[in-house]
Amino acid sequence: MKTALVIVDMLNDFLEGALKTKEAINTVKATKQVLKVFRASKLPVIYVNDHHYINDFEIKVWGKHAMAGTEGSRVFAEIAPHKGEYIIEKHTYSGFYGTHLDYILRSNEVDAIVLVGLDADICVRHTAADAFFRGYSIFVVRDAVAARIDQSWEKYFVSVYGAKIINSEDIRKAINIKWKGN
Repeated sequence: MKTALVIVDMLNDFLEGALKTKEAINTVKATKQVLKVFRASKLPVIYVNDHHYINDFEIKVWGKHAMAGTEGSRVFAEIAPHKGEYIIEKHTYSGFYGTHLDYILRSNEVDAIVLVGLDADICVRHTAADAFFRGYSIFVVRDAVAARIDQSWEKYFVSVYGAKIINSEDIRKAINIKWKGN
Protein backbone atom coordinates (compact mmCIF):
# COMPACT_ATOMS: atom_id res chain seq x y z
CA MET A 1 0.00 0.00 0.00
CA LYS A 2 1.32 3.46 -0.89
CA THR A 3 -0.20 6.33 1.02
CA ALA A 4 -0.45 10.05 0.30
CA LEU A 5 -1.34 12.89 2.64
CA VAL A 6 -4.20 15.08 1.44
CA ILE A 7 -4.47 18.38 3.32
CA VAL A 8 -7.86 20.00 2.85
CA ASP A 9 -8.45 23.75 3.24
CA MET A 10 -5.88 24.50 5.93
CA LEU A 11 -6.15 28.11 4.82
CA ASN A 12 -5.98 31.43 6.61
CA ASP A 13 -9.71 32.05 6.17
CA PHE A 14 -10.57 28.73 7.84
CA LEU A 15 -8.11 29.14 10.72
CA GLU A 16 -8.18 32.88 11.42
CA GLY A 17 -10.50 34.56 8.92
CA ALA A 18 -13.98 34.51 7.42
CA LEU A 19 -14.84 30.87 8.25
CA LYS A 20 -12.78 30.26 11.37
CA THR A 21 -14.12 28.18 14.22
CA LYS A 22 -12.65 27.90 17.69
CA GLU A 23 -11.81 24.22 17.02
CA ALA A 24 -9.99 24.79 13.73
CA ILE A 25 -6.80 26.30 15.14
CA ASN A 26 -6.41 23.23 17.37
CA THR A 27 -5.81 21.07 14.27
CA VAL A 28 -2.55 22.80 13.34
CA LYS A 29 -0.29 21.00 15.83
CA ALA A 30 -1.50 17.54 14.76
CA THR A 31 -1.29 18.48 11.09
CA LYS A 32 2.33 19.56 11.57
CA GLN A 33 3.09 16.21 13.21
CA VAL A 34 1.51 14.26 10.32
CA LEU A 35 3.30 16.43 7.75
CA LYS A 36 6.63 15.77 9.44
CA VAL A 37 6.15 12.00 9.14
CA PHE A 38 5.09 12.15 5.48
CA ARG A 39 7.97 14.42 4.57
CA ALA A 40 10.50 12.22 6.39
CA SER A 41 9.03 9.15 4.66
CA LYS A 42 9.19 10.90 1.27
CA LEU A 43 5.52 10.12 0.64
CA PRO A 44 3.34 12.44 -1.48
CA VAL A 45 1.89 15.52 0.19
CA ILE A 46 -1.01 17.18 -1.60
CA TYR A 47 -2.77 20.38 -0.60
CA VAL A 48 -6.31 20.84 -1.93
CA ASN A 49 -7.35 24.42 -1.33
CA ASP A 50 -10.49 26.44 -1.79
CA HIS A 51 -9.73 29.07 -4.40
CA HIS A 52 -12.94 30.95 -5.11
CA TYR A 53 -14.22 33.44 -7.62
CA ILE A 54 -17.23 35.63 -6.89
CA ASN A 55 -19.59 33.46 -8.98
CA ASP A 56 -18.58 30.09 -7.47
CA PHE A 57 -21.58 28.16 -6.15
CA GLU A 58 -20.23 27.99 -2.60
CA ILE A 59 -20.18 31.77 -2.22
CA LYS A 60 -24.00 31.79 -2.19
CA VAL A 61 -23.96 29.41 0.79
CA TRP A 62 -20.91 30.50 2.80
CA GLY A 63 -20.24 34.07 1.69
CA LYS A 64 -16.86 35.30 0.51
CA HIS A 65 -14.00 33.10 1.71
CA ALA A 66 -10.70 31.91 0.28
CA MET A 67 -11.13 34.31 -2.62
CA ALA A 68 -8.53 33.89 -5.35
CA GLY A 69 -5.47 36.07 -4.76
CA THR A 70 -6.33 37.03 -1.19
CA GLU A 71 -4.44 36.34 2.01
CA GLY A 72 -7.42 34.26 3.14
CA SER A 73 -6.82 31.76 0.33
CA ARG A 74 -3.21 31.07 1.36
CA VAL A 75 -2.15 27.97 3.28
CA PHE A 76 -1.62 28.70 6.97
CA ALA A 77 2.07 29.63 7.35
CA GLU A 78 2.93 26.99 9.98
CA ILE A 79 2.07 24.21 7.53
CA ALA A 80 3.03 25.87 4.26
CA PRO A 81 3.90 23.59 1.34
CA HIS A 82 7.52 22.68 0.65
CA LYS A 83 9.12 22.55 -2.76
CA GLY A 84 7.92 19.47 -4.66
CA GLU A 85 4.63 19.14 -2.81
CA TYR A 86 1.43 19.38 -4.81
CA ILE A 87 -0.98 22.32 -4.57
CA ILE A 88 -4.42 21.97 -6.12
CA GLU A 89 -7.02 24.71 -6.37
CA LYS A 90 -10.63 23.63 -5.94
CA HIS A 91 -13.90 25.48 -6.37
CA THR A 92 -16.27 23.05 -4.64
CA TYR A 93 -16.21 20.99 -1.47
CA SER A 94 -14.45 17.96 -2.95
CA GLY A 95 -10.73 17.91 -3.64
CA PHE A 96 -11.46 15.63 -6.61
CA TYR A 97 -14.28 17.46 -8.37
CA GLY A 98 -12.93 19.34 -11.38
CA THR A 99 -9.29 18.92 -10.28
CA HIS A 100 -6.35 16.69 -11.15
CA LEU A 101 -6.13 15.08 -7.69
CA ASP A 102 -6.99 11.57 -8.95
CA TYR A 103 -4.35 11.85 -11.68
CA ILE A 104 -1.68 12.89 -9.16
CA LEU A 105 -2.57 10.02 -6.82
CA ARG A 106 -2.58 7.42 -9.61
CA SER A 107 0.65 8.80 -11.10
CA ASN A 108 2.27 8.26 -7.72
CA GLU A 109 0.77 4.74 -7.47
CA VAL A 110 -1.16 5.72 -4.35
CA ASP A 111 -3.94 3.46 -3.14
CA ALA A 112 -4.63 4.98 0.29
CA ILE A 113 -5.02 8.55 1.46
CA VAL A 114 -4.67 10.18 4.84
CA LEU A 115 -7.01 13.14 5.22
CA VAL A 116 -6.45 16.14 7.47
CA GLY A 117 -8.03 19.57 7.35
CA LEU A 118 -11.20 21.56 7.46
CA ASP A 119 -13.98 20.88 7.79
CA ALA A 120 -14.41 17.19 8.61
CA ASP A 121 -18.10 17.31 7.87
CA ILE A 122 -17.95 19.35 4.64
CA CYS A 123 -14.86 19.49 2.41
CA VAL A 124 -13.04 16.59 4.04
CA ARG A 125 -16.25 14.52 3.86
CA HIS A 126 -16.83 15.25 0.16
CA THR A 127 -13.19 14.54 -0.64
CA ALA A 128 -13.49 11.23 1.24
CA ALA A 129 -16.65 10.36 -0.70
CA ASP A 130 -14.94 10.92 -4.03
CA ALA A 131 -11.88 8.97 -2.85
CA PHE A 132 -14.15 6.07 -1.88
CA PHE A 133 -15.89 6.17 -5.28
CA ARG A 134 -12.45 5.85 -6.90
CA GLY A 135 -11.38 2.89 -4.78
CA TYR A 136 -8.91 4.54 -2.40
CA SER A 137 -8.56 3.36 1.19
CA ILE A 138 -9.16 6.24 3.58
CA PHE A 139 -7.61 7.26 6.89
CA VAL A 140 -8.77 10.38 8.74
CA VAL A 141 -6.62 11.91 11.46
CA ARG A 142 -9.05 12.71 14.27
CA ASP A 143 -7.01 15.47 15.93
CA ALA A 144 -6.07 17.07 12.58
CA VAL A 145 -9.67 17.75 11.51
CA ALA A 146 -12.49 19.80 13.01
CA ALA A 147 -16.21 19.63 12.30
CA ARG A 148 -18.36 22.67 11.67
CA ILE A 149 -21.88 21.16 11.80
CA ASP A 150 -21.88 17.38 12.29
CA GLN A 151 -19.97 16.50 15.44
CA SER A 152 -20.66 12.79 14.85
CA TRP A 153 -18.65 12.79 11.61
CA GLU A 154 -16.49 9.84 12.69
CA LYS A 155 -19.34 7.34 12.70
CA TYR A 156 -20.37 8.52 9.24
CA PHE A 157 -16.87 8.11 7.76
CA VAL A 158 -16.49 4.61 9.20
CA SER A 159 -20.01 3.45 8.28
CA VAL A 160 -20.21 4.96 4.80
CA TYR A 161 -16.60 4.96 3.53
CA GLY A 162 -14.99 2.22 5.64
CA ALA A 163 -12.49 4.84 6.80
CA LYS A 164 -10.00 4.22 9.56
CA ILE A 165 -9.99 6.99 12.17
CA ILE A 166 -6.59 7.48 13.78
CA ASN A 167 -4.78 10.01 15.94
CA SER A 168 -1.72 11.94 14.80
CA GLU A 169 0.59 10.02 17.13
CA ASP A 170 -0.39 6.80 15.27
CA ILE A 171 0.48 8.08 11.80
CA ARG A 172 3.76 6.15 11.44
CA LYS A 173 2.01 2.89 12.21
CA ALA A 174 -0.91 3.70 9.90
CA ILE A 175 1.19 4.40 6.82
CA ASN A 176 3.12 1.17 7.27
CA ILE A 177 0.21 -1.28 7.67
CA LYS A 178 -1.53 -3.26 4.99
CA TRP A 179 -5.13 -2.21 4.48
CA LYS A 180 -7.45 -4.87 5.86
CA GLY A 181 -10.79 -3.17 5.19
CA ASN A 182 -13.58 -3.32 7.75
